[in-house]
Amino acid sequence: MNTDIILIALMVFGAVLALAWNVRVAFEGWRDRFTENAKVSLEDMFLFIDPRALFRINLAMFLLLPIIVLLVTGTPILAILAAILGAIFPRVAWVVMRNRRAAKLVLQLPDGLTMMAGSLRAGASLQGALDLVVKENPAPLSQEFSLLLREQRLGLALEDSLRGMGARLNIEDIDLFVSALTIAKEVGGNLSEILDRLSSTLRAKAVMEGKIKALTSQGKLQGLIVGLLPIFLAGILYVMDPEAMQPMFSTYYGWGVMAAIFVLLMMGAYFIKKIVTIDV
Repeated sequence: MNTDIILIALMVFGAVLALAWNVRVAFEGWRDRFTENAKVSLEDMFLFIDPRALFRINLAMFLLLPIIVLLVTGTPILAILAAILGAIFPRVAWVVMRNRRAAKLVLQLPDGLTMMAGSLRAGASLQGALDLVVKENPAPLSQEFSLLLREQRLGLALEDSLRGMGARLNIEDIDLFVSALTIAKEVGGNLSEILDRLSSTLRAKAVMEGKIKALTSQGKLQGLIVGLLPIFLAGILYVMDPEAMQPMFSTYYGWGVMAAIFVLLMMGAYFIKKIVTIDV
């Protein structure tokens, strides 16, 4: 009997050690992937922040946010959702920051191309024109062109630098600029005239996109209001009558109803996005 107990204890101890080892390996893998991806993503946006500090912040959100939600609501399903939110928050924040930076870069690019064209007509070299754009424009355009200039000074071919810029930014307007500069260098031609025409094209494209954005803003706002309305009503009803709303958060059928509502909201958001998204 004692031998059986000892064997069971050893098996349990081994299982605990194996579980602890797997948890440690998974944690270290998550940390390494997070810091590496954060380092690359932040450097692409010229943000030089210690990725290890960001990982510690993300880990604190992942651990503390569900505990706070569980203590406030007493609902495990909401705590799990809070943990998922804490885990994906850095990715969402990076996407938002990148999109804002890309939008600002697209707005600055036509003026930068006009400045380059004027500098080339005045007799400056391509590097001189790029240097003028770097000096006279704010970030992010000056940052990207400054990186392009530094790569040129280090001996990298212009085509390779341009391809690297296009791959790093993945913006349609930048791809047009890269294609125009690459073709002009390969086949020749009046580069200042090419840049002037490209600048005019990008301005017209920006005006059209602005009109489309204004025309579709009402549909986007309606979709946002309709999507947030069930959450707002659930919060109001919970404040008014917590006992009546408690089964929604503490029973299996309540969780099923919330899951169905979530799926329907996601489907509605998807269809509204397809309707109001118009490519130029």
